[in-house]
Amino acid sequence: MNQPDEVVKQYLKAIEARDADAFAALFAADAVGYHPLFDGPVRGRDAIRAGEQAVFDAFSDVAVTARSLLGDGSRYAIEVVLTAVNTGPLDMGGGEPLPATGRTIELPATWWLELGEDGLIVEARDYLDTATLMRQLGLGDV
Repeated sequence: MNQPDEVVKQYLKAIEARDADAFAALFAADAVGYHPLFDGPVRGRDAIRAGEQAVFDAFSDVAVTARSLLGDGSRYAIEVVLTAVNTGPLDMGGGEPLPATGRTIELPATWWLELGEDGLIVEARDYLDTATLMRQLGLGDV
């Protein structure tokens, strides 16, 4: 069983390391993930891993600065600033992936995690401003 605060630390560490396997290992087999870059909810550990790997493939030099953390042991809200370099195609769903721009992003985001009784994440929600992301990538407003 994972300790709740340890799950949050491992979550941030896996994102910075761009380690989709370590990331997915934090989730329950039937977990659900929501991310504005995904076309609808992602269901199940394997699908969450695949979706996150696609994001990791699109960005390198990832750094996460946690600005604030609120939690009660089973639910957490993590305010972060995410910096990364867009070095691979970015699939926004519904068409051709956007080509890599080589640009650096610095994006505020909030991540919401809900843990099950076994300490694994059962639901994750990412909130970020995709219009700001597109502007920082030099792709205009979406």
